[in-house]
Amino acid sequence: MSRLGWRGCLLRMLALSMLAGWAFADDRMSAAQGASGDDVARLQALLEAQQRKIESLEQQVLAANAQQEEAARVEAMRQQIREILSEEEFRESLMPAVLQAGYDKGFFIRSSDDKFLLKIGFLGQFRFTHYGTSRSNRYLNPGLQRDDRTGFDFQRARINFKGHAFSEDLTYFFELRTDAANAYDAILSWAYVDYRFADEFHFRVGKFKSASTRANTTAHQNLQMISRPMVDGVFGLGFNAGVRFWGQLFDKRVDWFLDVTNSLSNGENFGAGTTITNDMPTRTGGTLDGNPALAFRLVWHALGENGAADFASQADVEFHESPALDIGFHYAFNDDYGDVATTRIPFPLPRPFRTGGFGLTTTNGCQINQWGLDTHFKYMGFSAIGEYIIRTVDPRRAGRMPFAPWWLATGQGDTTAQHGAYLQCGYFLPIPGLEKKLEAVARVGGISTLANEQEGVWEYGAGLNYYIEGNNVKLMADFFRVYEAPISSSYKSLANVNDDALVFRVQLQLAF
Repeated sequence: MSRLGWRGCLLRMLALSMLAGWAFADDRMSAAQGASGDDVARLQALLEAQQRKIESLEQQVLAANAQQEEAARVEAMRQQIREILSEEEFRESLMPAVLQAGYDKGFFIRSSDDKFLLKIGFLGQFRFTHYGTSRSNRYLNPGLQRDDRTGFDFQRARINFKGHAFSEDLTYFFELRTDAANAYDAILSWAYVDYRFADEFHFRVGKFKSASTRANTTAHQNLQMISRPMVDGVFGLGFNAGVRFWGQLFDKRVDWFLDVTNSLSNGENFGAGTTITNDMPTRTGGTLDGNPALAFRLVWHALGENGAADFASQADVEFHESPALDIGFHYAFNDDYGDVATTRIPFPLPRPFRTGGFGLTTTNGCQINQWGLDTHFKYMGFSAIGEYIIRTVDPRRAGRMPFAPWWLATGQGDTTAQHGAYLQCGYFLPIPGLEKKLEAVARVGGISTLANEQEGVWEYGAGLNYYIEGNNVKLMADFFRVYEAPISSSYKSLANVNDDALVFRVQLQLAF
């Protein structure tokens, strides 16, 4: 009974019941009519057939039980193998780690145990620029003129290395650039190591972009126009060396960043300064002061399902079927008492210069405070970005040596405010066959220095983008007009302070 199980017993009981029924019926018939030899033979044949069926069913039951016992033995063996392989030393001796390689948003090399990963990425932007400028410029000496310029540049040529080591919680990122703006000299721009204690708290050390404007913290390959806005050239904070504390709160709906760095610089400037160097003649011409700079940024992913990933790209390349909305805030502080990697700030030229026009100086000897609000919206191929930033400049070295360059240039010893804003929109044109390929963009922005006689400037721009392979391969064309450029920046195609320029650009981008 142990081998047949309950199903065998049940079959035997059914067979005995049927035989008992037939025997009872046969007795009744014999008693009433008398049994014949044919009836007995027929009953014997039926009994033999039923016996064969019972034996066949017994074989099936035995086979099913054997399969169950085999499955149990296999599962027990699998469990034993799992326990053996869970011992790291034995596993490595039996199956030494091997490397895996391939492509996944970058070429990668990975160890089979996933403890180490190296990804190699590339960004190339080949650009044609026509820079048309007014021949008269209030910033120049009388009689001098500006000339137009036209030509090709490999504006950005960069290679990066990223991945994790020993654990997926310990990540790293390094980037080398050989850009046209730096005469194609190789420069280390990014270099940091990041450790994740939890989603809510990470710790990063190295050289990275300070948490500031939304435009400045968006990757170059994910921009809608060929360069960031003029406003970001003034208020965007650049690459600095230090530490960052950051994390993602409330199921990754809120991101926070706190940077403590040596100094603050503009836009894509990446001089981080060095601690040990020869003495300089004056503190305002030194390398690093003893005052760390602070930058804080908070971002709320108010709408959308993927948090920060929804806003990695300025354009709505994902074509969100439901609205996605980001709201951000940033604050920056620096008491600059001799940093070499300093923030460049514009100021309105005072008399005896002609009214109007900008000069450009540094924050050495000044304390700066900067606040900014920004938002980003996406829906069905439409995107809109807006930012407002205000900065106060307080010359702490006004009237006492070493003099603050700001005070020497403006004569102002009180606190001055500068502010700026821009609005940028994009939309994928509903052209049959090109619905997710062709995007029209437009931008308007302005800056006011609120100093002396208050000088202001406007920027207007528009463009057309063709997304061949999303942001990885795209062809971009745009133009913008700026009146009296408040700052110079090769990356933003602003050649000289105060240039009244009309700029046309075409750029092919490849990124992987």
